[in-house]
Amino acid sequence: MLPACPCTSCGEPLPVAPGATVLACESCGTELYGRPAARRLVDPDWTALAPKAKARYADDTPEAITVPDALVPFEIERATARRLLRERTRRRWFAPRAFRRVDESESFRAAYLPHWVWGAWTRSRYRAARGDFHWSRAGERTQGIRVRGVRWRPAAGTVDRTFADVVVPATVRLDARMLADLLRDWDLGAAAAFDPALLEGRWVQRYDLEPEVGLELAKARMAAEVEREVRALVGGDAQHVPVIETAYAGLGYRLVLLPVYLASYPHRGRRRMVAVHGETGRVVADRPWSGTKLGIAFMLATVVAGVILYSVM
Repeated sequence: MLPACPCTSCGEPLPVAPGATVLACESCGTELYGRPAARRLVDPDWTALAPKAKARYADDTPEAITVPDALVPFEIERATARRLLRERTRRRWFAPRAFRRVDESESFRAAYLPHWVWGAWTRSRYRAARGDFHWSRAGERTQGIRVRGVRWRPAAGTVDRTFADVVVPATVRLDARMLADLLRDWDLGAAAAFDPALLEGRWVQRYDLEPEVGLELAKARMAAEVEREVRALVGGDAQHVPVIETAYAGLGYRLVLLPVYLASYPHRGRRRMVAVHGETGRVVADRPWSGTKLGIAFMLATVVAGVILYSVM
């Protein structure tokens, strides 16, 4: 069974103290940083949102937490997920044995991972400067070195955007790169209304990031999209954008559970995770290397190279 609050490096349970801003793993020393709700700066847009219903439904906590609005059903059966995982890992000859046999791990399970999905209309007013490159000669002689300069001129305007589904993973139990990789394939349009009966036989994880933290991350993602559009509108060879003021309207969010098969294996003193996408069956995992197998391959290559050189001489 996956631990209720595991370390992202070794998988050991993390000690949790009320109000703590740092969770330190006693096994490997990894630290996770966060801000408790009591000390967090509250976004005015967050306080204007109506509270959601709470209930006890997650497998790793007895407390009442925000009830999911929807979940994306599994399209891949457990047996199929094991087969896909086996086909992917057994081909990695240079991987350690534990990775190549991870489909046989007792930790293999179907799980629902929580994600905050945000939507909003935004209006952003910006003040910027457009830079156009020009070239001149340094010195009086025509053969002088060419020097690039920039001519700046002011720019300002307004950008209106509609953000429908800004997805923020609400878990820290998988590596951020793995979560981002999984996120590419999930079809939120296939989400069904939340029904506890659909959770039967699945491990359901509670969210690690509170929704107000999800709003901060979602706004950061929206701001990056707005800035990219502003820079495109400003144009030129360079842009200086010191001010973007964004107002949000129609702000709303959903808690959506997304399907995945998870398994873990030991490698170099820590537990690593492997995931099978619950909709597409795509396997997401880092590629570990076995030092022993690499050493054997290197020695064989050295012997073969020596034989070839000896026969040529």
